[in-house]
Amino acid sequence: MSQPEITQNFFDEFFRKYRITALVFLRGAKTREDNFDPFRETGFVQQNQNPLPVKILTKTISPNSLVFREMGLTEAGALQIILQDKDVTLIKNSEKITIDNIEYYVFNQAVGNKFQIFPTQFTKYSKIILFRKDVG
Repeated sequence: MSQPEITQNFFDEFFRKYRITALVFLRGAKTREDNFDPFRETGFVQQNQNPLPVKILTKTISPNSLVFREMGLTEAGALQIILQDKDVTLIKNSEKITIDNIEYYVFNQAVGNKFQIFPTQFTKYSKIILFRKDVG
């Protein structure tokens, strides 16, 4: 007996029913502090904008299915999220991503494949693999 095929309409309904909210912080203004020194580039304070909610589906990834151990990547704390394509650029430009009060690496801070984007078999959805910041 063959496996039943998941249709686009079924996945859209599943996404609407079981999605959770991730908070995405975009870059804000860089302001000067009291100890500002223009010659050493010190004394700046980075402020983030208010968080924007992004609806996602999450799945914890096992270390063995993620990467080879020889690559030296963190083996714990990986999370696969599925989100709509319209939110991918928002995630790429973010300064901070928080899901269930846990912070994850963002696109510009990810070193060594700690932020991966893949297309899904469903239209208008993408899959992103994120790594926790506090592990490893």
